[in-house]
Amino acid sequence: MHTYPLLTPLEQDNLPALIAVPSLLPSKFADSTHQVFLCETVDGPMVLKVCDEGSVTQSGFWQGLNHLFLADFPNSLAQIDRIHDLLAKQGCFAIPEYVASSRGRFVLSRFIAGVDVSSAQVTDDMVLQLAKHIAQLHQHTQPTWGNLHTPAYKAREWNNRLQATLTALSAQDDVTIGKSLLTAVLAQANTINETDFAPMMLDLRWDQFRTVAQSNELALIDLDAFVIGPRSLELVLLEYVLTPQQFSLFKSIYTEKNDWPDYSAQKASYQLLLFLMQVLGETDLASWMKRI
Repeated sequence: MHTYPLLTPLEQDNLPALIAVPSLLPSKFADSTHQVFLCETVDGPMVLKVCDEGSVTQSGFWQGLNHLFLADFPNSLAQIDRIHDLLAKQGCFAIPEYVASSRGRFVLSRFIAGVDVSSAQVTDDMVLQLAKHIAQLHQHTQPTWGNLHTPAYKAREWNNRLQATLTALSAQDDVTIGKSLLTAVLAQANTINETDFAPMMLDLRWDQFRTVAQSNELALIDLDAFVIGPRSLELVLLEYVLTPQQFSLFKSIYTEKNDWPDYSAQKASYQLLLFLMQVLGETDLASWMKRI
């Protein structure tokens, strides 16, 4: 009899029976907070993600998400089925079917066969699909923000929480941040006036996607970092993820249904936040601030 790796007997008691020894999949990042296994079961192939709670406390990304949005990761894994439901109803991508999860521990979902996407192989059609998906999610705006399930913060609270998060992350980060830059960014953050908040994914990278087998359609395979936040924050992230040409195409599609917010007044604050959260693993602050 085969068993699920790293899970207790009680945790796997009601999971689909395994028909082979699960295979450990390679981590995409050195600071990954999960171990991922491909599991062959009586109900078909599935993917098991087991969270290392110790590594979460060392992750700039999850520290930032938990501090700013009260994301409550990894406890929020117990409610990840809500993210699956939201994306099935409001998104434009194929997503893995939810099977089971446990607070602070693991997620089990159905495997989607296909080819993992790399930034070097991104096509215009992929950018178009991404733009339609983001535009669709950004149409579901609301006046409150925070974690995806209970976004209880009011718009007027964004400034103070953003400042507090920038201060906390900059105090812990190994990279030295010049006092003048930090002072200027904190002062800028105090003037930000965000009013529209929408579902967004703050670890959005091309390696979170897979091209579905025998199809040109993209599937989004990593869903645990969704929050409700200002649209402009995700658009700043996309300026880093996309090339200038891809970003221009993205904007042309996005603006077919949505207005384009002017985020020039808060751009530096969001750049520094994303850097401190290590969203793309960048280590050169000066280069990061100049890239977009």
